[in-house]
Amino acid sequence: MKFLSILSLGLLVLSGCKSTPEQYLAKPPIAVEQSELQNYWVQEAKEFSFKSSTLKPPKTGGLVKIKYLVDSNGEIFNPTVIESYPKGAWDKIALRALSNIHYVPSKTNSTNIPVYVTTEFKFGQP
Repeated sequence: MKFLSILSLGLLVLSGCKSTPEQYLAKPPIAVEQSELQNYWVQEAKEFSFKSSTLKPPKTGGLVKIKYLVDSNGEIFNPTVIESYPKGAWDKIALRALSNIHYVPSKTNSTNIPVYVTTEFKFGQP
């Protein structure tokens, strides 16, 4: 019984350590085109990859367009798939890829203006 109590307390402490980042807006967000994003925010790492044993890529290429908010800390919030081809085939993989991106403010964004942007992810030959 004592072991079970200690285990429960340990799990409670560990679950409290993982916190979800809170959205921070220094100013009201503005909408920008993908081509304008680098004027406000720059990806911290240019390339990334991830492996998942649960997500299997489709056998055909595709594309996914996701609209999201980059807050004043460079964190991504509210990702929404607005278009995908083939429908739904690559959505989870694109959302996982987006979760690996972090932005830093560009040199011209000294006030960390948050933005809404739509990014297109291409996979293979759609």
